[in-house]
Amino acid sequence: MRDNVEILEKNEEIARKFRKIEENLPSFLNVKDLFEKLIIQIQEEFNIPFVWISIINERNLSSLVQTLKSSQLLKDRLNIIDRSAFLNILANGTKPVLANNHLRSFYKLQPLKKKYFIKSLAVAPITLNNEIIGSINYGDPSNHRYQPGMDTTLLEKLVSNISLHLSEIMTASRQKTT
Repeated sequence: MRDNVEILEKNEEIARKFRKIEENLPSFLNVKDLFEKLIIQIQEEFNIPFVWISIINERNLSSLVQTLKSSQLLKDRLNIIDRSAFLNILANGTKPVLANNHLRSFYKLQPLKKKYFIKSLAVAPITLNNEIIGSINYGDPSNHRYQPGMDTTLLEKLVSNISLHLSEIMTASRQKTT
């Protein structure tokens, strides 16, 4: 009985952290701000040692990539990846992928200038106007942190809200320039 209470308390704490991040999304007013603050907040809330972004290398995403590269914080936490290589890793489409073994194919997601010592990771796909453009990646040196079969409902909801907010920011930005 005591174990069940502890599990429920732990799950509620995790849900509270996800809600806190989601509640802050509207305060992130541009792409750079969104990803800089998001990465910091995710690392702090969940004590995740390695958080970085992968973006698919496509011409229509070049302004997004340039914005992310202009950030001191993000330039070393950004990986540009070929679409086919990315989609091979993300067999579940827009569902987060958790892995803690056979990580070789996931190394393609890591930034070129930074190699993280990870034994488990979560890859959460981000979309722009409902099209996959990349992922937010969470890595840990423990092979127990992320495991296939773990519930990803809260992570999926968070990344869906991030994607929606990103689409809103990008649309507003385009409207300002026209």
